[in-house]
Amino acid sequence: MCKKIISCTMHYSPALQQLGLAAIRICFGIIFVIFGYNKLLSGSANLTQVGSAVSYFGITHGYLLWGYIAALTELCGGLAYTLGLCTRLASLPLLLFLIVALKFHLHKGDPFTKWAFACLCLCIVISFLIAGSGAYSVDYLIQKNTHSVH
Repeated sequence: MCKKIISCTMHYSPALQQLGLAAIRICFGIIFVIFGYNKLLSGSANLTQVGSAVSYFGITHGYLLWGYIAALTELCGGLAYTLGLCTRLASLPLLLFLIVALKFHLHKGDPFTKWAFACLCLCIVISFLIAGSGAYSVDYLIQKNTHSVH
């Protein structure tokens, strides 16, 4: 019995690996869609406060615009991740967004529990920037169709 359990848990399957990658990407994307959507609906005062995080990079005006950019980055990046469409491209603005979020929390002296989620998200975004969206994605279908035409 133990040998069967060990064998099952140690079994390597490329298809299951791709399914796991897709599950992480889709769930991660949905989380970003929800956060971005909620930010967009949160009102100009909250968006201005979100956008003010760029002040740690020397930007001293346009906070409402930066708040909208942050919210749209989360929303659109989340949609791209959920579909697996232009995942690497969508990773770039998300990467910048998360660096700003981390700098904001660290500069404020927030405890680990406040900045850990942004750090975790940054690690995941870097991973998708490197790995791409995987076999169960729109990117893969486009690439497969493009290569089969030639």
